[in-house]
Amino acid sequence: MMSNVLNTSDFVYGSELQGRGYVTKTDIILGSGTTITGMVAFCGAMVNFYVIKNLNVFHNPFGFFWAARTVGELGSEIVYATYTGPITLVQPTNIPPALGIFAYQFGITFGYVQCIMHWAVSLNRFVAVWFPLYYDRIFNRKLCIGVVFGICVVAFVLVSLYLIFPCNHVGYSPRFHGNVFVKCAPDLGRDNSLIAPTLLRACFSIACAATGIINLATFCKIAHIRMTSTVKYKSIEFKRDMRLFTVGVMQDINMIVVVAAIVICNNDSNTSTFGVLLSYDGLVFIYILNTVFMTFFNPECRRFLFKTIPKVQASSCIQPTEVALHPAVWR
Repeated sequence: MMSNVLNTSDFVYGSELQGRGYVTKTDIILGSGTTITGMVAFCGAMVNFYVIKNLNVFHNPFGFFWAARTVGELGSEIVYATYTGPITLVQPTNIPPALGIFAYQFGITFGYVQCIMHWAVSLNRFVAVWFPLYYDRIFNRKLCIGVVFGICVVAFVLVSLYLIFPCNHVGYSPRFHGNVFVKCAPDLGRDNSLIAPTLLRACFSIACAATGIINLATFCKIAHIRMTSTVKYKSIEFKRDMRLFTVGVMQDINMIVVVAAIVICNNDSNTSTFGVLLSYDGLVFIYILNTVFMTFFNPECRRFLFKTIPKVQASSCIQPTEVALHPAVWR
C-alpha cells in the first residue's frame, strides 16, 4: 500500500517529454542530424513547388497531387527543423507537455496527408497508363480538389482520435530522441498508445501495400506495351513511363521500410539508436529522397534547374508523345 502511495506521489504527467537537463554527445549528433535533415527536406519541398509552378508539364492532375503530397511532407519537416532537432540539442527540463504532444499531432496530421497522397499519386499514374484516353475525364479539376480535400479531412479526423479516447497521447521526447507514449496515470497498466499503432498500420496498408499493388498493375501494362508494340517501346513516352515507374517503386520501398520500423518500435522509449534513426529521422529522410527522385529523375526538371532555359522553352522540351503520364496542361 505504501509503495503505491509513493509511486502515485512521484508521478508527473508529461515527464517523458522533458529533456535530461544536460547535453550528451549522442544528443548533439542526433539533434544536429534531425535539424539539418529537416532543413534540407524543407528546401527540397521548396524546389518541388518551384518546379511545379514554373514547368507547364506539371500543370495537371499529377502536378496537383505531387504539390499536395509535398504540403503533407512540409508539416513533419517544419517540426523537425524548428522543434524536435533544436530541443534535442538543448535538452530543457521545463517543456510544457501540451507542446510536445502538439508537435507530434501537428507533424502526424500532415504525415497522414502525405501518406494517403502517396496512394493517390500512384492511382493517378495507373489511370494515365491504363486509360490515357479517359484520363482528363476522370481526373478533372473538381475530382482532384475533392480528393485532396477529402484526404485532409480524413487526416484531421484520424488525429482527433487521440483527443477523443483518453490516455493515448504521444509526444516527442528529447531525452529518448523520438516520439514516446505519454502516461496519464501511474497505475495505467500499459506503456503504449492504443490509437497510434492502429493508425500507423492503416497507413502502412494504404500507402505501402495498396500502392505496391497499383504500381504492379501499372508495370504489367507497361510490360504488355513493351512486348506487343515495338514503336511504343522505343517512344519517349514509354521510356518516361518506365522511369516514373522505377521512381515509384523506389519510393514505395523507402516508405515500407520506414513505416514498418515505426510500427515495430511503437513509440517505445527504449528503442535503440538504429531504431530511432530508422523510425523517426527516417521519415523525413525519405521526403528528401522523394524530392530527389521526382525532381532529378525527370530530364525536363534537370534542364530547367541546371541550365538557363526560359520557362516556355523548358516546357516545350516535352514531346507530344510524352503526355500519357502527364497529359495536356490542366485547365
